[in-house]
Amino acid sequence: MSLLLKRKSIRKFTDKVVEKELITKLLKAAMQAPSAHNQQPWKFIVVDDRELLDELSLASSGAWMLKDVNVAIVPLLIPTDASPHFAIQDMSAATENILLEATNLGLGSVWIGVYPLEERFNHVEKVLNIKNGIHAFSMIALGYPKYDKETRIRYDESRVHYNKLED
Repeated sequence: MSLLLKRKSIRKFTDKVVEKELITKLLKAAMQAPSAHNQQPWKFIVVDDRELLDELSLASSGAWMLKDVNVAIVPLLIPTDASPHFAIQDMSAATENILLEATNLGLGSVWIGVYPLEERFNHVEKVLNIKNGIHAFSMIALGYPKYDKETRIRYDESRVHYNKLED
């Protein structure tokens, strides 16, 4: 089965620490993402400090699992002049690359949405001392999965149209 069809959101993790070499592989995958005009509007913060992870878990109701992980990656959106309207797509591609590489490496992961919700990115930026117009885009909880969860195949033929949308 394709790696894409194996990826799933994991929210419960073991206590085993994710090795630094694997974090580096995840970041390399992120930076391999396509970006408009090759603007690469990103930076990444690797968070492995327990107090910071606990504080980040308060960013939204969907961030609770950060209390149970040993590491998270926070992709940061850097303003650019080249193609600013496409930066969201660029950041989404980088985030998805991390999720896919995590699956490839036998890790569990979950994308926690931050941007464009101001209350979320303000919280994350305060906790991580992010300034100068840079915004937290997402948070990715990472770890070794506590359980094996079956992947749901989401293909739905009724959502596919050829040439134009039918009534």
